[in-house]
Amino acid sequence: MAAVRKPLWYRRFRAAAYVSTFAALVWTLIIVLPLEPFSYLPPIMVGGGPGIWFVLAYVLFILMGIGGFGAISGFLTAVELHERRTVDDRLMWPALVLMCLGMAGSCVLLGVAGAVGGYAGTFQGSSTGAIHDLLAPYVNPITTLVIIAVIGAALAVLSMVRARWPAP
Repeated sequence: MAAVRKPLWYRRFRAAAYVSTFAALVWTLIIVLPLEPFSYLPPIMVGGGPGIWFVLAYVLFILMGIGGFGAISGFLTAVELHERRTVDDRLMWPALVLMCLGMAGSCVLLGVAGAVGGYAGTFQGSSTGAIHDLLAPYVNPITTLVIIAVIGAALAVLSMVRARWPAP
């Protein structure tokens, strides 16, 4: 009977980096294609203010989604393949789920808040106070999702640090 090969964690994080890459490509097309209602996004970004939230979300999604998951995949490659150590699945599953949820959720909410606030300011001529009131409800959920992502990353690093060496 053939031995069942245990999936390696670096592959899962690399897959998350690939999914994030695809999502970033879709997000890029949404920004640049002249399709309603997305055609409002470039002027919102140029308008600044809440548009900066949108641009920040886009840049963070690319950096963390591709770079963050890719970097952890690289670290896991070293731990799992080169050092032949085993990471703790009980930490890695929550790490992957929390990182995906926290990173994607916070970036999406940040982008939505920026687009909504930017639309209100750029196209509806809303006052600064009205835009502030529009953006305020997004702050705590975004903060919570960022904390969730950080907890996930900490679990991944902890699992790599505590990875077991193979039995001699």
